[in-house]
Amino acid sequence: ELKANGYTAKLHVISNGIEDKFKYMPKEPHDKIYITMVGRLSGEKRQDLLFEAIKKSKYEKDIQLILAGKGPKYKQYIKLGENLTNKPIIKFVDEKELMKILQKTDLYVHTSDAEIEAISCLEAVVCGNVPIIANSDKSATPQFALDERSLFEAGNSDDLAKKIDMWLDDKEELEKMRKVYSESAEKYRIEKSMEKIEEMFKDEIKEYGI
Repeated sequence: ELKANGYTAKLHVISNGIEDKFKYMPKEPHDKIYITMVGRLSGEKRQDLLFEAIKKSKYEKDIQLILAGKGPKYKQYIKLGENLTNKPIIKFVDEKELMKILQKTDLYVHTSDAEIEAISCLEAVVCGNVPIIANSDKSATPQFALDERSLFEAGNSDDLAKKIDMWLDDKEELEKMRKVYSESAEKYRIEKSMEKIEEMFKDEIKEYGI
């Protein structure tokens, strides 16, 4: 986006970084299918698509939706939740409760149309959650998907429902990919970001002969 808007200086792409407390966690047994998204409840995040997709899923009666966040769409989403078999859990949570949610999450869905990095998605992935991400050209998050199975057409709840059902149909593959996804996010650890920042400063010092 910077380049597209005429920015010509040297660019360094550095993640905000995942903290060490977020790490792979074995799943606790539970009687429902937990689908989670973390983030502000606002228009560009498109959580409305999740309500639509879950309604279309063949697993609808077993799905428990969790939206961890707050924002202007709260009342609208409470209303949308009335159309689902299981009342969605929609609330802002502290870090301790977030960890518990991520430990029982079966699928992490990221519906946002616009996103710079979505550190919340990375935190979920490194904890061992397979993501389904909106393939929006205004979002950086699709780069975290390892293949097309974890991408859905942005704004398309039919495609999202299809991907949800695909993963839930094959629990063995879902379990296998949890570990693969967790390992894929390790390169975004905060210490690695610090290394990149150090390299950036070294380049600057070298360039200006300081």
